[in-house]
Amino acid sequence: MKKTLFLVFSGAILIFTIISICCAPIINGDIINASSWKTNNCKLKEDTYKIAKTDSNKKEKNLCNRQKAMYGLEYSSLLIDVILGFICTILGLLHYFDVAKPFEKISGIIGLVTGIVGFILTLVYICYSGYIFTNDTTEGFDGSYDLYGSGSSGPLLKLNKDGAIAELDGSKYKCIFYKANNKDSTFATYSDLGKKQYNYEKKRHYDIDSKYSDCKEPHTACTGLNEFIATTSHTGSNCKYLYLDKVPSGVENKYVFDRWISTIIFSCFIAACCIGLAIFGFLLFKSDGSGL
Repeated sequence: MKKTLFLVFSGAILIFTIISICCAPIINGDIINASSWKTNNCKLKEDTYKIAKTDSNKKEKNLCNRQKAMYGLEYSSLLIDVILGFICTILGLLHYFDVAKPFEKISGIIGLVTGIVGFILTLVYICYSGYIFTNDTTEGFDGSYDLYGSGSSGPLLKLNKDGAIAELDGSKYKCIFYKANNKDSTFATYSDLGKKQYNYEKKRHYDIDSKYSDCKEPHTACTGLNEFIATTSHTGSNCKYLYLDKVPSGVENKYVFDRWISTIIFSCFIAACCIGLAIFGFLLFKSDGSGL
């Protein structure tokens, strides 16, 4: 039974890691600008923060460290998992067919170490990836996916489920997601990319509802700096909400979302299997050779 479960957990780690590698957002180039995360000069940002001591500099420093760490962890954790998973799977097959009995204790130690190392690396990667996925803004996504038109830069604006960025508040239009203590509150996070408002919708793309064509504002309207839109041609009109003047024509954002969340989910499976491998690696090491 120990040999069978040793093989099962080893094989599961190998299979789940291969799936994760195929979906991994950095390895497959799905995260725009992620190639620069590897070479980010976080020391410069840290020195700038030490001199300026502003919240903005501190945020940039922390973001740089997170991105650099995730870049390295995605490659190192998944590559180490697939290599060690393959080795343990081969060992598991040998022991399952009883052709390597003299090496059971050595295989057990290898399985134990692989499980511990794999679990720690994978767990740390999950933490960094999950935090960036749910908290950091979508840097560079607008111009590349033609949401706001070519040539623009910066993260996507945060939209409500109907695609609006601002609503009428008295005689002014207020940015829906504005928060005074968070200048990034009006920007979407990576975890928002799977929502319908960030992907192709027929009624918005073809202006089936007149409100989308009559109540448009440029993507510069809510940038996280002001609570209210300073100037708008819709003041005094019948527009309750204001919508972006550019809308998605594709489903690339949903594609990135699906691949990233799949990597996180399968990485959780890998971490769980690493625990199982460590346990049965230890039991195989302690085995008396009976195979029970």
